[in-house]
Amino acid sequence: MARTKNQASHTHSSSTDAHHEGSQSGLLTLDNAGPIQMGFWVPNRVWATAKFLIPLRHHIAAKKKANTLAPLQPVMQEFKNWVTSHSVYRMWLTSMIEQSNAFIASLPKETRTEIKKDGDAIWIEGYDSFFEILNEIITTSSSFNTTAQVGTPMNAFLSVAMGTEAGVALFHDAAFNQQFKPVLNAWNTFLKSSDSLDKLDIQHPEKPGSWISKAAHKAGVWKEMEHDPSKPGYGFDSWNAFFLRQFVKGARPFHGDPKTQIDIGCETTPWKYANKIKLESQFWAKDMNYSLLDLFGGQRQWAKLFEGGQIYQGFLSATHYHRWNSPLDGFLVRSWVEPGTYFAQRPGQGEDQGTWEGTESQPYLGHVATRAIFIFKHKSCGYIALICIGMVEVSSCIIDPSTFIVEEGAAPVSITRGTEIGRFEFGGSTHMMIFQKDRVKLEAWARNAVKHREDPNPTKMGSIIATATAGNHK
Repeated sequence: MARTKNQASHTHSSSTDAHHEGSQSGLLTLDNAGPIQMGFWVPNRVWATAKFLIPLRHHIAAKKKANTLAPLQPVMQEFKNWVTSHSVYRMWLTSMIEQSNAFIASLPKETRTEIKKDGDAIWIEGYDSFFEILNEIITTSSSFNTTAQVGTPMNAFLSVAMGTEAGVALFHDAAFNQQFKPVLNAWNTFLKSSDSLDKLDIQHPEKPGSWISKAAHKAGVWKEMEHDPSKPGYGFDSWNAFFLRQFVKGARPFHGDPKTQIDIGCETTPWKYANKIKLESQFWAKDMNYSLLDLFGGQRQWAKLFEGGQIYQGFLSATHYHRWNSPLDGFLVRSWVEPGTYFAQRPGQGEDQGTWEGTESQPYLGHVATRAIFIFKHKSCGYIALICIGMVEVSSCIIDPSTFIVEEGAAPVSITRGTEIGRFEFGGSTHMMIFQKDRVKLEAWARNAVKHREDPNPTKMGSIIATATAGNHK
């Protein structure tokens, strides 16, 4: 969301408006945030970031003063060396830091005054600080908190910076993303180790950032999820194992008639519905059209199957279930992981309340972000696609290669609804289901997705989303 000077001002909202930057209507917390606001593209981005970044900077400063700050991890030192030795990227990164701090300085005086209650209004002190903060993030487990940035520290760190003009350029660059991926991989490795269990400490359940605190239970982190409070780590051997926790047996039955109906394969908060989808469109434009050719990574033979069809999009919050399940009985005819960006935002997105609430970001990510793509064939409902899209930290889209990677030209794989087919390995995310023209009728909750964005709970995995139209019943 590249910003310009005339986009820096913000107006105050009435008590009935959504909370947003510049608002004096109170900070966003788990208690007053709807499910939309618990996703990644959130209002109160400035305050949510302040509550994460300023204490972290103080923590680093204290370590420096005590001469106990650990050196950069090898992967981080290599990343810093690469940026430093490539002038264009050093320019972009330096400009991103300067532009993000300038954006904070451009906010109304009363907003900056309120931010200063949490520390100060400068986000990233400088070039070296950028890498020091990233280094701290990838050597610690993600924290639970009561801000809108729950569980997403790297997004909290970059949420202002990645929206600047330099940030948009930087995070759309393929070479930069290639160099940044090992940093994310190193963090993923740490989160799979036993050292990452510090915030599931049954001896200190109320410690800062604890995922087993009373507040985390209240937020639904453990609702209907497998866990054992009597065991260390609630029975998990790493933070990643906790993140991928399963529902208790029987919590998510798949409903309807498998011969004529399709279920949803992800726990989903409705976001958007669109019909008569075009094969190609300017998906980056203001009206945020979907473009099938781009959603399918340029694979025209698969994109054309869905021309004129329907799309449902929903998202998964950081506190919710992050495995994917087959939505139908039938065949998996093609699947792959499409590499893409990690922190890119739509160029020229602008700055307004719709931006803060995320209404303009998630469709765009389906075209450019790292994503897992599945194409199924159902006897009555035709071809159906499921696209699971990583958002910011969520760069690990995992499909079991021995079972559910179906290469081009390979024989289709028979599949049963409810069968697990893959997972995200960190953070909240978004997903799409795409249906062929005139093959199915979607449920009212899916067609009216926008009206259901504020539903208090996600639509349960296994809920019916589509039924074969009368002429297609077989």
